Amino acid sequence: MGDQSEMTAAAPPAKRGEAAWKADKERIAARNEAARKEAKAQRHASEVEAADRRRAAERLEAEGLRRTWS
Repeated sequence: MGDQSEMTAAAPPAKRGEAAWKADKERIAARNEAARKEAKAQRHASEVEAADRRRAAERLEAEGLRRTWS
């Protein structure tokens, strides 16, 4: 009998009904929030990289134009 009480104390009972539904809802909401944060960081990195490439291309174009007028 001592083994049985140790097993129930070690593992909390599974949630049922509305408690299980709420736990799943919270788990999904947390996962969605993490996905949103990751996507936002990726978009920001992409936008910064695109802006850097655009500035580099504009700089090269300006250098080319400057040489033609010299």
